[in-house]
Amino acid sequence: MRRQPIQRLPSINTEIALQRLNGNKALLATLAGFFLEDAPQLLEQLHEGLRSNSLQQVTQSAHRLRGLASSFEAGPVMQLTAEIESLRGSDGPSRINELATELDAEFARLIETLQSLTT
Repeated sequence: MRRQPIQRLPSINTEIALQRLNGNKALLATLAGFFLEDAPQLLEQLHEGLRSNSLQQVTQSAHRLRGLASSFEAGPVMQLTAEIESLRGSDGPSRINELATELDAEFARLIETLQSLTT
């Protein structure tokens, strides 16, 4: 199945995120703050796993990042981390490196969006 080009997806779906929180914008901002504190470390752990060839560390970090991103319905980050989690076998390492590069760009876009929610 071919995924939708990520560049066309918004970094988050604020409407759905707010629906989950009963419209509580203050809580959304608080969650964004938690994400901004925790997620960069998870992304670094994913890259550490790539450097040390630890597929388990890569997939665990991707899974945890996807969970955090799901609070905001952050489609691009969720999509990339899910794809990283699904890779196994001989094609995995090279494809994971490609996806990690895409994830870095989408993560930066997500961080920028979430920072705007906390100010």
